[in-house]
Amino acid sequence: MAKKGQMFMINILLMFMAIVVVVSLAPAMRTILDTAQQSDSLNCNGFKYNGNENHTLSYNASLNTNTIACLAVKLYLPYIFLAVLIGAVSMVLMGKMFGDYGGGAGGGY
Repeated sequence: MAKKGQMFMINILLMFMAIVVVVSLAPAMRTILDTAQQSDSLNCNGFKYNGNENHTLSYNASLNTNTIACLAVKLYLPYIFLAVLIGAVSMVLMGKMFGDYGGGAGGGY
């Protein structure tokens, strides 16, 4: 029984570490995504570079806009957070990182 609790706590620790890494990388990913949105080939509608709509890197109405690509870039970061969170929670609940906690076809302790 002690091994089950120990594996559960290790999985909780790994989940916490994965979430901390993803949250710490969020500003860098946001900068990369902002760079993609300000490029002339995307030219995302409504994008304001550092909040300044008159800046040369902000949205330019005279250029074409790739709407689907802009939507994908805007949703990229929330999808990464959601995938990591779902994966971490399922890892903890299912116990698949270091083996199961005793149930299933293989028997138990």
